[in-house]
Amino acid sequence: MGIKISKSNNSSSRNNSSSSNARSFGFKRHLHSSRSTNRSRMISSNQDNDGSNNRKEEFKYVDGRRYHNVPNLRYHLPNDDIEIDRLHLQHYLTRYIWQSNYSAPVHELLEHGGKEVRVLDVGCGPGTWILEMASDYPKTEDFHGTDISSLFPSAIKPFNSSFSQQNVLEGLNFPDNHFDYVYMRFLMLAFSTEQWKDVVIPELVRVTKKGGYVEIMEWDVNIYKSGPITKRLMNSMIADFRSHNFDDCIIATIPEFMKENQMTDIEKDFRDCPQGRYAGKLGSLNLDNATTIFRMYKPKFSKEYGMNSEEYDQLIEDFIKEMDTYKSHNKTFRLWGKKL
Repeated sequence: MGIKISKSNNSSSRNNSSSSNARSFGFKRHLHSSRSTNRSRMISSNQDNDGSNNRKEEFKYVDGRRYHNVPNLRYHLPNDDIEIDRLHLQHYLTRYIWQSNYSAPVHELLEHGGKEVRVLDVGCGPGTWILEMASDYPKTEDFHGTDISSLFPSAIKPFNSSFSQQNVLEGLNFPDNHFDYVYMRFLMLAFSTEQWKDVVIPELVRVTKKGGYVEIMEWDVNIYKSGPITKRLMNSMIADFRSHNFDDCIIATIPEFMKENQMTDIEKDFRDCPQGRYAGKLGSLNLDNATTIFRMYKPKFSKEYGMNSEEYDQLIEDFIKEMDTYKSHNKTFRLWGKKL
């Protein structure tokens, strides 16, 4: 039993606008469909809520952005169209960085498939990963996504994909040893260290079959080779994370939690990703992902910095230029292991 760590780097080409980059990553096509689906769902949800005063609102609105409205939820990023677009972009970005949707050795299993082969995506959001996996492996008949909000498409989706609204912190509504492959990503800002250790990892392992795999993917929150503006923004963001009791270094601790929960053959891998227009389409999309998050923080950070709206907007423009000056980059990590 042990943890294997490997390292890889990617290079990218230059010159292309962000919009054309997104189209080349397959982003725009999915984006328009998602917006239509989610707006229709919002209308339906609002109508349902209007019809019943006893029904709890699923969402709340802060500074013009829509957020989850789940009691005791730590996750504090929005879940409106802007954020859903960012999640789609993030999917295609990371798929391009890794040249794959996953790293666990499950290809042969999913390729042969069958009714008894089951895949679970915990915290699937709008379902981009699970929908694509279901399309790529049509012989596997059960790809299931869960999330605390019902953003998953209800009509246009592969026949072998499904969704249920669940909160992993309340326990997953599946029997023990049920799934061959359990996947989760980008939920660093959803759980405290204690929740990762005592609830999340044990629950992912519980629903995994013996001999099955659990895989977790996360960003390293650091931006490497950063300038003064980037450092200022990152320091504020990390301070905000820690104020909500999030562990910005959780990626280093997860392997230990996996070992404590009957996982073996644990492996850890990462990819560098350029962040800035200097690195062509890949760097531009990675930059778009970061600027969307920093713009989301505008009400909080502009107040913290004593800036008005226009001054903060200019700070973000200067941040964008600084990425090219310093040739900045960040990292994504994948960890996976086998249940004993």
